[in-house]
Amino acid sequence: MKTILFVDDEPNILAGLRRMFHGERDRWDMSFAEGALKAMSLIEANAYDIVVSDMRMPEMDGTELLTHVRDLHPASVRLILSGQTDRVAALRAASVAHQFLDKPVEAAVLKQAIVRASDLESRLSQVRLRSALGQHNSLPSPSATLRLLNDELVDVNCDLGRVAKIIEGDLSLAARILGLVNSAFFNLPKELFSVRDAVVYLGIANVRALAATTDIFRALGGNDELARLASRLQAHSEGVLTLAQLINPRSAAPADLYLGALLHDIGLLAIAALLPDAWRTLTTSNEGDWTPDDERALIGATHSEIGAYLLALWGLPYGAVEIVALHHDDLPIVSAASLSDIEAVRVADAVQCEADLPVGHNREHDQQYLESLGIDEQLDIWRRQRSSTSIA
Repeated sequence: MKTILFVDDEPNILAGLRRMFHGERDRWDMSFAEGALKAMSLIEANAYDIVVSDMRMPEMDGTELLTHVRDLHPASVRLILSGQTDRVAALRAASVAHQFLDKPVEAAVLKQAIVRASDLESRLSQVRLRSALGQHNSLPSPSATLRLLNDELVDVNCDLGRVAKIIEGDLSLAARILGLVNSAFFNLPKELFSVRDAVVYLGIANVRALAATTDIFRALGGNDELARLASRLQAHSEGVLTLAQLINPRSAAPADLYLGALLHDIGLLAIAALLPDAWRTLTTSNEGDWTPDDERALIGATHSEIGAYLLALWGLPYGAVEIVALHHDDLPIVSAASLSDIEAVRVADAVQCEADLPVGHNREHDQQYLESLGIDEQLDIWRRQRSSTSIA
């Protein structure tokens, strides 16, 4: 039975949550705390599977509370309920909350968020994936640059000037950001030469996403062979990103889509870097063409799960972690006109693989998936866009 703690300083809100989920008592063990201080006493005594907190509370806000939850119980799933006027505060919580939901929230939406978060947490079980990684004692860690950016993002007085100075201290990241913002992808009327101007244009969330992608590929690309694999996967992922943004141009979380698309295959690089014997077995016996079932049979987990697990360890956004974890799941699509971020990346990955087919993909399976969607006309449009679009 999942244990869930709901936190709000308004008794009426808590009473509404009790009524809302009265029918879930058989499978959820729920606790309700009136205010952050009462929640802290419960959190110090109990490790909850899921904590759902309001953002604005008088003793301490949701960001501070969930920071304590993360430090005490890092495996706990952390959700924030945020009003429309709390966007600045919500940005501060980006490094500690797995998901944001607007208030007022419908029962079905909150229930679905809790179920999805719980399912993802179970899928990324630390015990199982640690076992799959062979209890590897040298898992890559975030660089000082990314840690500083995360700390700045949490700061209530987050300043673009300080963000720019942090980036300027990492020459490769600064070059990557300036190269991206001045690429044909954005098609700016004039070239930007200032990192601060690039940060203003891209937005802090997108800059953090770009810093994470640069950081992770750099951390895992430890020798010439790994560097070549990283370059190949990055080129494929940039094509997937371009397609995914065309497929879902109205993404509700564009930074998560950006990060999830660029890092969707990072688990392949992780297997090559951390489990070289398993990598050799996969590449030599399958000639680069294998399925997630092949990975699970050999390693105990798929590259999607390993990649998502590492991103979660790095504290990357929940939405991006979910995209990476599910990007090989055969998701049914109701309408080609309204794909979710996860669906957009899954379809974009399969379409892009027709052109470049990196390792760790099975062309036959991808083709069967695309054919099963029943959206042949739209797929043809995306295929044409694939061949005529690129990102620097």
